[in-house]
Amino acid sequence: MSKTLNEKLTEMEACKFHNHDLTVLKQWDKEDFVPFDGQHAIHVAGTNGKGSVITWLEVLFKAQACQTRSFISPHLIRHNERFRINGQAITMQEWETIYDAFCDRFFARRMTMFEMDLWMARQAFIHHQTSDPTWTMIETGLGGSQDATTALDYKYGIITQIGFDHMAFLGSTKAEIAQAKAGIIQPGMLVVTFEKDPDCLAVFQQRARSVHAKLKILNDSDLAQVDFSEFWDLHLPAYQKENFMCAYTLLNEIGYSFSCDQLKQAIQDFFWPARFQVLRQDPYLVLDGAHNPDGIEALVSSLMQSHTKIDQIYFSVLADKQAHVMIRRLQDLTNNLHFVSFESERLADLDQLAQEYNAPVVELDTLFQELATTSKTTLVCGSLYFAGYVLEHFLKL
Repeated sequence: MSKTLNEKLTEMEACKFHNHDLTVLKQWDKEDFVPFDGQHAIHVAGTNGKGSVITWLEVLFKAQACQTRSFISPHLIRHNERFRINGQAITMQEWETIYDAFCDRFFARRMTMFEMDLWMARQAFIHHQTSDPTWTMIETGLGGSQDATTALDYKYGIITQIGFDHMAFLGSTKAEIAQAKAGIIQPGMLVVTFEKDPDCLAVFQQRARSVHAKLKILNDSDLAQVDFSEFWDLHLPAYQKENFMCAYTLLNEIGYSFSCDQLKQAIQDFFWPARFQVLRQDPYLVLDGAHNPDGIEALVSSLMQSHTKIDQIYFSVLADKQAHVMIRRLQDLTNNLHFVSFESERLADLDQLAQEYNAPVVELDTLFQELATTSKTTLVCGSLYFAGYVLEHFLKL
């Protein structure tokens, strides 16, 4: 009996085997595909902002009439969102066609879901290859040095700022986490970063020297040299300027230049769902997938800089995240906090958090009912998975 699409998604997402060594993945890639065009490929690592950077690259390349192919993770609503052609997700029909072609191989090799994703991205990109100039952007899944995406070769890379996340796998200090992320820096690459932490920068610089790569470090003075008033959209959060600068600087280094009109068009085209996404203007409702302390810090700072008053917050968090640090920062906006429960085996103990912070716990259905009737300005944040449920609900309205 043939499997339904949902059954195929379920069996794939349940694959939690051990990651394969990069040498094994390299050999499998050689067996299954034509050589990867690393000369026109950009590897993106970091803690926060990876997806935003890739979206900036997409819209800036579009302004140059270049084709793009992108692999991102995780998805918000549907698995096909991970594979983008010119900024648009492939269809679920194409996702299923690719999966069917490879599924026997996937399970014979005991590949993880993320390794399967990378393989499906490779096939989707080959299917959509054109004779036009085409650039490929690939986001790491976790870390960099042993991430499956590092099995491919790239000429260019971007490392966004390092924060505290996935510490059980990457290390307990920023320098340790940076060491994992620095693994994407390979011989001869040009890598751009907006990292500010001296310990992290020292790790990146040492790695770049050891493999003879070029590392370009951006800082606030680089931002000050750009007249954002000529093209920037003030509705975008302040933290997006750093993500933009990473993408913009790399393209400048490659040899692309931009007119003011091209930058305006890129700004207009930029959209990254569930990242400072305004779902409703009156009363104001903003959704953000910030899910670690640095992400929450950027979110709260941007709201404060824009003088946006938040009356209430609906927050959810997974057990392996630093919930207390995030909650304390969110309380700088308001103490009117609600915890939201959703289906996840990784969910934190919300009842315990509710007791500690004297805040209620509500289910998703209750959240949607309250959002439909409230007159208060509202922030919804704390988990990308949670944000996905909320976004899916609003897209159905």
